[in-house]
Amino acid sequence: MVLNTIISVLDAIFGLLGLLLIVRIVLHLFRVSSQNPVLRFLTLVTDPVVDLACKILGIPEHRRYDISTFASLALALIVIWVGRTLIVWVLQLAANVPVWFRDPLGNIGAMLVFVLGLVFDLYSMALLARVLFEWIRVPYSSRVMRFLWDITEPLLAPIRGVLPSFGGLDFSPLIAFFLLNFAQRLVFMMLGWIF
Repeated sequence: MVLNTIISVLDAIFGLLGLLLIVRIVLHLFRVSSQNPVLRFLTLVTDPVVDLACKILGIPEHRRYDISTFASLALALIVIWVGRTLIVWVLQLAANVPVWFRDPLGNIGAMLVFVLGLVFDLYSMALLARVLFEWIRVPYSSRVMRFLWDITEPLLAPIRGVLPSFGGLDFSPLIAFFLLNFAQRLVFMMLGWIF
């Protein structure tokens, strides 16, 4: 009960921050004057989040101004989404661990489903983050981008080697998402049969 309340409060906070960032993106897309009081308020409230996202991604301060406002706001949205998801997973894990330890043999199936689901979700999230970061041109020198590259390239490189060229478009992440989804369903179906 307490965990659900904490998750609801976190959802409200992260959701509000995400909404403010989206409204700021929309106002920038409609080229609203920077003197507009609403945009000034949104900038005041969301700039710390954007700065934190750039710090987390390892974008040096002098490079932050090379990135467009849209891209920096999109980066902040991604960091908020990933942060919220990771915090909720940690809270759910903290709530489930005592239950699992009371009867480890009886809950082994639930433990495996939770842990494997977490692994598949984290890898899918890393793949999506890499695609989005490449799209908005986060430099490879960023340690987050290097990390994403290092963990996703072993899956993407073989797919890219098999796929024909589509005029410079890379469809390997799309194929990787389908393969991950298929593998997750297959693993969970097998675990359902076993447990």
